[in-house]
Amino acid sequence: MGERDLPGGAGWRGELPKLQRVIACVVPAYRARDSVRSVVESLLAVSDLVVVVDDGCPDRSGDVVRRAFVGDPRVAVLQRERNGGVGAAMKTGIEHCLAVGADVIVKVDADGQMDPSFVPHLAACLEHNRSIGFVKGNRFASESVLRRMPPVRLIGNSLLSILVKFASGYWNLLDPTNGFVAFRAETLRDIPWERFADSYFFETSVLGELGLANVPIGEVEMPTIYGTEQSSLSIRRVALEFPPKLLRMFLRRMLLHYFLFDVNLGSIYIFFGLLFALAGITIGGIEWFQTLHTGHVRTAGTVMLAVLPTLIGFQLLSNALMYDVQFAPKTVRERAMRAKDRDSTLLRRLG
Repeated sequence: MGERDLPGGAGWRGELPKLQRVIACVVPAYRARDSVRSVVESLLAVSDLVVVVDDGCPDRSGDVVRRAFVGDPRVAVLQRERNGGVGAAMKTGIEHCLAVGADVIVKVDADGQMDPSFVPHLAACLEHNRSIGFVKGNRFASESVLRRMPPVRLIGNSLLSILVKFASGYWNLLDPTNGFVAFRAETLRDIPWERFADSYFFETSVLGELGLANVPIGEVEMPTIYGTEQSSLSIRRVALEFPPKLLRMFLRRMLLHYFLFDVNLGSIYIFFGLLFALAGITIGGIEWFQTLHTGHVRTAGTVMLAVLPTLIGFQLLSNALMYDVQFAPKTVRERAMRAKDRDSTLLRRLG
């Protein structure tokens, strides 16, 4: 895991270099009639193509963009007949961007809570780290960001983050739930991106597919704008839908990484850890059940017959966890220049 300044970052005194790659921004739009136009206007200043995907929006958010940018070849509006979720809209946008030859594909929400000025920094992270196939924002680089984040979101993000790390294998990510992400087009062509989830599980499923391919990824620190917009993702929905999906993703990763794609020391830890733990728990359960029905207290030797394999099993599983963390896919962390720092640098150059 590395950390350094991007060109344009805190240690840089020049201008952010103009990238030779085509940057396309995909904006999933659902109930975003009041904000999507300003988002598109901001993105046109930092990207080559903006693709707005109207995800069956009842407010016809796509029509707002069509009228505002009629005749502008840099803006494309794709219409989905039915609402399929942010992931379905993103996959529609990804398909279009790959077809027109985009090199970098950035996901930007239509609610205005993502600062478009960071799009070049995401693209630059991919440009200057050729091994990275995916980069995402990191909101937790500053304590001030934590103070601005609503408490419910902060607690929910913390709990969800640790579960996502277990499921994806990206243990070094600081903000795995951040939705401000950018893909390298070559990476998308090498993985089954059609498997990305259609729902709000999209970003997490992306990490799952990338993790299976051991794709190195990056994080760029950036703030998030919390305004008056209401999120359409409810806490109850996350609590009910995400844990089962994360469990399936975790089990799939364990099976493929440790028993099908490869067999290694982690495989041994997992196999014998589960074997000993299940044996100890089973023996202990049987003896406890018999004690309840017969009233005969089990001897110390019988108790240890259940305790010892259980302890050995959990120790082996702990070793498996440490092995998984040690050999997690590489994560590169970048520091992008904050707005006030960019303004100060510009004033110094002008003066």
